[in-house]
Amino acid sequence: MYSSIITKNCINNTLWNYFNGMDNETLLWYSEPLHIDDIFAGSFLLIFGLFFIILYSLVSYVMFKSDKDIIGFRFLFSASIADILLLFNYSIWPGITILLKSEIITHNMRHWVQMYLDWVWFSMCYHYMVVAWSRFAAIRFPNTFRIQKRILSYSICLCCYVFAFIQVLLTHFQPWYVVFYFEPSHYGMLSENFIKYLTEGQSFFFITFHILMVIIPIFFYTYGIILLLRHKHVSIFERHKTTLKQVKNYRNVVLNTNIHHSNIEARLIFPCLFNTIVFIIGQIVITLGTGEGKWATWTVLILFAANSAVNPILLIIFSTTIRQKIIKVLGFDGLGNEKIAHASIAVSFTHPKLFANPSGKLKTSSIYNRSIKSENSYTLSVHHISDDDEALENSVIV
Repeated sequence: MYSSIITKNCINNTLWNYFNGMDNETLLWYSEPLHIDDIFAGSFLLIFGLFFIILYSLVSYVMFKSDKDIIGFRFLFSASIADILLLFNYSIWPGITILLKSEIITHNMRHWVQMYLDWVWFSMCYHYMVVAWSRFAAIRFPNTFRIQKRILSYSICLCCYVFAFIQVLLTHFQPWYVVFYFEPSHYGMLSENFIKYLTEGQSFFFITFHILMVIIPIFFYTYGIILLLRHKHVSIFERHKTTLKQVKNYRNVVLNTNIHHSNIEARLIFPCLFNTIVFIIGQIVITLGTGEGKWATWTVLILFAANSAVNPILLIIFSTTIRQKIIKVLGFDGLGNEKIAHASIAVSFTHPKLFANPSGKLKTSSIYNRSIKSENSYTLSVHHISDDDEALENSVIV
């Protein structure tokens, strides 16, 4: 009898601690079954997250399998890991909490969960900087960048996660730090003390950090675009003029360098600009707020999740290589490519390191869209020009 009384008291104390501080409307929400708006809010987040996690995982797989040929895919693959985790954190997880009407974790676990959430978020922010640098390096130092070793690339990416973890340890145990947690009845995240968050330095810290994470990538992208405009009329044909004289039989394979560079510029500017705008909007919303009510906090979650969900869409739209490889992975390549293959001519040129080697011989191939089979050869097809900026840099104008 005494054990049952003790158990009952423990349960009552736990429930009292859980519901302590809640207003009557929140208590009423927990006591009632799910309404239509609850089902919609939770299901939308769940379906949204599942769809884009699957899509992003497919894009990530394609980039990982191609990272030997296209160096930039290594950095984008690493960034995709953080984005997939963010989709889970701000879409799958809150969707489940709404549908279950439960925070899932205990009150004492909030601080540790917040550390994990911030670690993933900071990692994503640092990847903005690294990816922007990789785009700049691919334009400014194309020959050096394309021979970068995988261990170096992924070591740079690992630094994003390490620095983010160090930043979490340095901030989360400060007296001014305020914990945020998922509150199912409000369809989003609430703070344990929002006034303290605004007035004691945490809000200023996040604003400053996010401004830096926007300014630095914009600097790299702007510098890269200036370099493209400055060298708009300087083609690879001019840089490797003596080598290309050997290819007299392929004079009919002439590419328009202006269109060539315009495609690069467009594909560098628009996806980066759009993604940066989404990121800035999300930070403005979380800083200033979206108003009051559960749909306001729900909108913040959607914006956070959309910040990561937009990336696979941009990669698919602006990367011919990713589109083609996804189609191939899904088994929808069909017979169209086989027909084009017979009418295509590919020209392979030696690796930049071997341009100075007089024994380096030019090779020709009649196979369409053949990927790079050797570290010392780069292939350009007549009927296909990759939209990826690195692949374009590897291509040689004939």
